[in-house]
Amino acid sequence: METWPVSIIIPNYNGEQILPRALTSVSEAVRAYAGPCEIIVVDDASRDSSVDLISQNFSDIKLVRHATNRGFSKAVHSGVHAAVYPIILLLNSDVYPERDFLAPLVRWFSREDTFSVSPLILDPNGNPTRVSWNLVTLMRGEIRSRNWDLTTALELYQNRHSLKSLFAAGGSAAIRRDMFLQLGGFLSIYRPFYYEDRDLGTRAWQQGWKTYFEPQSKVVHDHSSTIKRFFSSKKTKIIRRRNRLFYLWLHLSTRKLFFSHLPWIFVRLLSRLLRLDGVYAIALFSALIRLKEVAKLRSHTPMKETDQKPLEEILADITY
Repeated sequence: METWPVSIIIPNYNGEQILPRALTSVSEAVRAYAGPCEIIVVDDASRDSSVDLISQNFSDIKLVRHATNRGFSKAVHSGVHAAVYPIILLLNSDVYPERDFLAPLVRWFSREDTFSVSPLILDPNGNPTRVSWNLVTLMRGEIRSRNWDLTTALELYQNRHSLKSLFAAGGSAAIRRDMFLQLGGFLSIYRPFYYEDRDLGTRAWQQGWKTYFEPQSKVVHDHSSTIKRFFSSKKTKIIRRRNRLFYLWLHLSTRKLFFSHLPWIFVRLLSRLLRLDGVYAIALFSALIRLKEVAKLRSHTPMKETDQKPLEEILADITY
């Protein structure tokens, strides 16, 4: 099996309590891997003792420090620019990989059109999470993630099917570094989190670059260790729904799709308000006040507009 040099990038903010487990599991995986590896932690101006913990206990890890908190995307970009290897592996500080997860993940980069690869992401109870394999459909002017089961995925995999995916979740994604940089990386409009990985994967597919799901590579992701510590449930829902609108406004590339989306905005707004649920209204307002930014992003991309595949073709290409 071909080995690739890998730069593992771990953004961190106030992760003192969870970093020891994460860095220990990642270090064990690096020792088990036959190829060259480096581990980079980007500390996003933590106010706890994260930096001291890394310096004192993990001296072989490259530490990049932000003087001010700049958010997930900027932390990733700092890590990418510090990386020296052609494959970057993004891991959240609450992701714990299995010891042998690297080799099956990076073998996909022997294909020249591979942009990124997603492992099988398990919750703390060992159950597969839906974002491991991102199959998406368009429905009522929205994008909807399709359900899938691991048995079917493994049957397809064992029958030598390539399991294509719309994107690799940013918390555990192997990505070709030069392609990431050509696309301009994650867009800051999605700050602080959610949908920046879906957007990046979509922009890669628009250029004909593919994302795959590799079920033989496994990680555990404990979401409760990070986002839930710093953001309320309501705030998280607002961010997710606002960023979903950003994604749709950036990628609904045909008139048919866009005009199927517009009426459903008002239907959803009315139905939520009738149920005294103001989350959608707040998310919609916070998205609308940044329409100029969305329009600018639609008109200025690092890649040529004429090269791009429309969203409908991309989703059809990854249907099983």
